Order: sequence, then C-alpha cells, then structure tokens
Amino acid sequence: MRHTVLIALSTILLACGASSDTRINKSVYVGDGEHKSGSLRSVNGSVHVGNEASVDGNCTTVNGKIVVGENSEVREVSTVNGGISIDRNSKATEVSCVNGSISLGSDVEIDGDVSTVNGSIRCKIAVDIAGNLETVNGSMTTKETNIKGHIKTVNGDIDLLEKSIVHGDIVVNRVKKPSNHKNLKKMTITIDSKSKVKGNIEVKGDEPNVTVILAGGGEVLGEIINAEVVRK
Repeated sequence: MRHTVLIALSTILLACGASSDTRINKSVYVGDGEHKSGSLRSVNGSVHVGNEASVDGNCTTVNGKIVVGENSEVREVSTVNGGISIDRNSKATEVSCVNGSISLGSDVEIDGDVSTVNGSIRCKIAVDIAGNLETVNGSMTTKETNIKGHIKTVNGDIDLLEKSIVHGDIVVNRVKKPSNHKNLKKMTITIDSKSKVKGNIEVKGDEPNVTVILAGGGEVLGEIINAEVVRK
C-alpha cells in the first residue's frame, strides 16, 4: 500500500508551492479537449480534467478531490484527503488515496494499482485494472471488471459481480492489530454466478470472521483458506 508515500505528499507539495504547476488554496482545471504538459498539483484545492483531455504528468492534491472526465488520459492520480472519480473510457497509470473513495466509470483502463486506505472502491462495467485492487477500511464492488493482479483488504466487504475476474488471489489480512486500530468487523466476500477468482482466497489471522458467498455458481479455482463458505 502506498499510503505512507501519500502522507508525505502534503509536505512535498507545500515545499514546491512556488512552482508554476502547483496551486495553493486553489483548484486546477483542464478544459474539454485540452492537452496539458507536466503535472497538476494542488494543496487545499481540487483537480478537474475535462472530457477528451490529456495530461502528460501526474494529478495530485492534498485536501481536495480529483475528477477526470470521459475519454481522457492522465498518468498517476493521487489524493491525501479527497475522493477520486474517473469517467468512462478514460485511462490512468495508477490511482491511490488515503482518505477518500474511488469511482471508476465504464471501460476505464488502469495500467497499475488502484488503492485507498479509508474509503470504498467502485468499478462500473468493463473496467480493466492491470495491477492490484486494495483497501484497508473500505468496501470494493466490481461489475464486469478484469483485475489482472490481486485483491487485498483488511476490513472491507468485497462484491465481485457480473462477470468480474480476478486473475490473482484475494488476500484478507485479519492479523490482530494494536488496540488503537479499528475493530475488525464481520466481513463478506460475494462472488456471483458469472464471476471468478482464478487464484486463492486466503484470510490471515486467528479470528478471521470472514464469509465467502458463492452465489449461483460463482467460482474460486484455487483454495479458500481460513474462511466460511456459503453456496447459494
């Protein structure tokens, strides 16, 4: 998980506040059809990329959201406190945030990982993720999504729906945390009738409290380790 890097992002952005591609207390906008060279950075502001636009660099913000429109292309997208939304048929190299949810529209392509610490991840139809899908405290829902890496979580439900495929494993790290961490809630992994996990589902920890629901013939081609299995 890249959250330690993202936490340091605020310090980095403040240090480079005088640079031309960084905005302090202001949002950054790229209009429809516009091409932007270099990275877009904001502290206490959002980053908005319009439809059919392109950004050669990264999009980063500390306190603000990032919105990428339809048919657009960016590189790494990252926030510390704020959500991320990428609309249909757009591309990014990697998507990550610390405190915020991630929404990926239909036919979005991500060349690397998609990760958040405190927030949910939602993938609409025909999303393609070349890396991992990861949360710590947040649920994940996919529809007809192709995940070439692994799914990793600690404390969030997982719903694989409508022909979603995970080529790697699902790993749930339920190893006992220090007392200052959130309690680990009962967790459910649902795999519907047209979805598939090609690897294993492995739950780590002495008190996993995880149920795997195979609905209407949902498949796990590997092993299901340390979790209750319910077939519906």
